[in-house]
Amino acid sequence: MSYSLEQLQQASRLFFDLLRRKVISLDDPAAVECLQDTGAYDALQYMAKEGGCRIMNSGHRLHLLVNPLGSGFASNFTQLRNKYSRIERKTHLHIINVIILVFLAEMDQDEQHFKPGQDSMSYIQISDQVSSLLQAWIELDEEGSFSKQWRLDIQAMHKVWASLYMQTKSQEEGDSLSRGSGSRIGLIHEGMKLLEEEHLVFISENEKRIFPREELYERMRYLYHDVDRYKELKALIGRTLTEKEGEGYAAH
Repeated sequence: MSYSLEQLQQASRLFFDLLRRKVISLDDPAAVECLQDTGAYDALQYMAKEGGCRIMNSGHRLHLLVNPLGSGFASNFTQLRNKYSRIERKTHLHIINVIILVFLAEMDQDEQHFKPGQDSMSYIQISDQVSSLLQAWIELDEEGSFSKQWRLDIQAMHKVWASLYMQTKSQEEGDSLSRGSGSRIGLIHEGMKLLEEEHLVFISENEKRIFPREELYERMRYLYHDVDRYKELKALIGRTLTEKEGEGYAAH
C-alpha cells in the first residue's frame, strides 16, 4: 500500500508524539487527525512495527508499546542503570519486577472492587507484601527447585532484599521515610518511577501512596491479561500472600 506525503506526515507526527508521551487520548488533535484517515493510521501502525513497537488502541487512548526484543527503543540493563543510577545490579532489577508485580496483582482485582484514582497502596504496604512473598518463597526453595520451576532467582533476591534497610509503619506515620539507595523504600520508589514515567500511576508525595491511573487498567485489560507469564505470576503472588495471611491469623 502506498501513502501520500500528507498521510506520512500525520503518522510520523503522532508516532513521535507517542514516543515522547507514551499514551495519548483519542480526543487529542494529533490522534483525531490520524484516526480519521485510514491510510494515515495504517502508516502509523507500519512505522511502529518497523521500529519494533506496536500501537494499542483501548477505545479511549492510544498506547505505544515497545517489543522487548528486536526493538531499537527497548532499554537494556546497561541503559537502565545509566538512567537509574541506584539500580546497581540485575538482582535489583529482578526485585523491582517483583515489586511491580505485587502492585499490579493488588490493583488487578475484579472491576467491582478497583476504582482508578481511588485505590492505592502505600510504600510500607508494598514493602510488607514483598517481604512476605520473598520469605515464603525462600522457605520453598531449599533445593533450588522453586527457583527453577518459576524461573526466579529467589536466593539472590532474598539475600539482597534482606540486606536493605527496612522502614516501619511508625516511621511512615512520623513522616521520616527515607528513599535512600540502601533502603527497601528506595528500591520500591525506583520501581514506581518506571510506571510513573509510562503515565500508568500517580505518586502522591504527601500521602506516600501510589495511585493507578486508568491507563494502567487499560494495559491490564488489553495487554497483560493475554500474557501467560503475567497470569501465572499474578496467581502465584495471590496464593502466596493469601497463605501467609492465613498463617498470621492462625498464629493469633
